Amino acid sequence: MFLLDCEARRLTPATRQFYIAKLSLFIRWCEEQGIDTLQQLTAHDLRRYLVHLSRRKLSSQYQHNLARAIRTFLNFCVRDELLDKSPFDKVQMPRLEKKLLAALSPTEIHIVLRSCHTERDKALCLFLLDSGVRASELIALNLADVDMKSGLVTVQLGKGQKARTTYIGARTRKELRRYLATRPTAKPHTPLFLSELTGGRLTVDGLVQLMGRLQERSGVAACTCHTFRRTFALNCLRNGMNIYVLARLMGHADITILRQYLPLVEDDLQEAHARFGAVDHLLG
Repeated sequence: MFLLDCEARRLTPATRQFYIAKLSLFIRWCEEQGIDTLQQLTAHDLRRYLVHLSRRKLSSQYQHNLARAIRTFLNFCVRDELLDKSPFDKVQMPRLEKKLLAALSPTEIHIVLRSCHTERDKALCLFLLDSGVRASELIALNLADVDMKSGLVTVQLGKGQKARTTYIGARTRKELRRYLATRPTAKPHTPLFLSELTGGRLTVDGLVQLMGRLQERSGVAACTCHTFRRTFALNCLRNGMNIYVLARLMGHADITILRQYLPLVEDDLQEAHARFGAVDHLLG
């Protein structure tokens, strides 16, 4: 019933799969504990499950995702009158570690680009770095979604099925033209990036495998699609972009996620002042 509700609300297949995977783990645990009905489930049981996850040394983000899926499911059960109240109302969500994940340094970016063996791979890496699109958004793009004159990129179905626009610069467009020159018969409705194995649209698995190859060749451990996206965000902020504009380009509903980058930007400013501050340098 919950999955049917998700489909009726037009949640993406990826979101529905997220709930299936996370709730299946929880249901299996409940069965092991002899909890067979919704009415048997208590706040104490939920806390025991969260402790069980914590003792398995899972990442804080993974634990948080599992708890979020359970909370959403139980809230649905209340809305659909399968429960009077959600036992999760009395449970606090697992705390997330305030840990900023890696972004690529300029040196690492050059190393990764030198590790690209094809025009497609180089154009793809620059596109990710310049546009900030997600992996799923990148593989869904068609040629018609990119204006090669202005650099406008139209993301037809972003996260939450929301369309938005972002941009790529002249350098990326130049590399993209080089790649497209290898596909002279490509039509506007065809995929922007193709699988070199099948000749069809590049898939998420194919993209993950490509990043794995680049990681192995370059020695840059953090070579992933999401690292390119984080690098885009951090460098936009460092270069003075308004955080609300950046949120729109990246398809974030608010600036909550982007706030994590602000301490790094502030560190940059502090370092710059230490190097170039007027009084220390004029009167030092």
